[in-house]
Amino acid sequence: MRMLWFALAVLCLPLSPVHANERVTGLDAGSGHYEFDDPATQQKISVYYYQPSRYDADMPIVLVLHGLRRDAEAYRDSWVEFAEREGLMILAPRFSSDTYPGGNGFNLGNVFQATSAEESRGFIQPEQMNPPELWVFTLIERVFADFRTHRSTNRHETYYLYGHGAGAQVAHRFAMFMPESHAEEIIIGAAGWYTMPDETIEWPYGIRGVPMLDTSAIKAYLAQPMLLLAGGADTATLHTVMRQTSLANAQGATRVERTRHYFEFARSRAQRLGTAFNWKHWVMPGVTHSPDQMTAFAARYIALRAR
Repeated sequence: MRMLWFALAVLCLPLSPVHANERVTGLDAGSGHYEFDDPATQQKISVYYYQPSRYDADMPIVLVLHGLRRDAEAYRDSWVEFAEREGLMILAPRFSSDTYPGGNGFNLGNVFQATSAEESRGFIQPEQMNPPELWVFTLIERVFADFRTHRSTNRHETYYLYGHGAGAQVAHRFAMFMPESHAEEIIIGAAGWYTMPDETIEWPYGIRGVPMLDTSAIKAYLAQPMLLLAGGADTATLHTVMRQTSLANAQGATRVERTRHYFEFARSRAQRLGTAFNWKHWVMPGVTHSPDQMTAFAARYIALRAR
């Protein structure tokens, strides 16, 4: 069942090399944006990009997931200096609140079809699932496929996925639902809370009630290369958008504690399942919840990994 869902999700835009008779528009160097006509949702998706001045077909590609404010342009801008220095092609798609409303529509990946305010906010599990082509996760793959096929002659068949804040919530759930994706590695920066790979807890805090997240899918998810980042000074619990519910608080009081809890639970789960565990967890001293403070590190990390 797991492989069938993924195959249906990406069937409309398979990755393939650019052929001579296909049109590649190319992108101008520097900052810009283009509209991607998504064939699955029939929506126009704004993609903000930065193409370094020395761009070539072997440059690593980074898909950057914006935060709660849906400010993809600002997230793109925060990468410009470091992308130019490290030689990284940046793509930052914008997930509009019209197409992907509320926490359910964006943070939780639009996996479920919300019919009430509480469901839309992502506090309780809706009854019905959306088809995979409506998920945020599959759109990420289609943006990448469109870039390689129609915007660039880049030879990389994989990309690095980076998310901060709400984008980090999307990124770690992407890992759960898309273990067969084209993501080389997933970098999760300062998520406020997590969906645990725990069948005893109902979605969105655990995976009970999500049929495709079976043992096979969880093994694949735990085996994916992932880097969990937390800021050592990101410890505020008041006047913050970090979720404060009993099940979220059970993960820890701060983002640092919750990230450590998520990592340790996943590592223990991998040991019990006897499967590979390819995650790393780093706490960055002095770093607060500002996304800019993690960008320089993430850019350098990706550049070194891609060598």
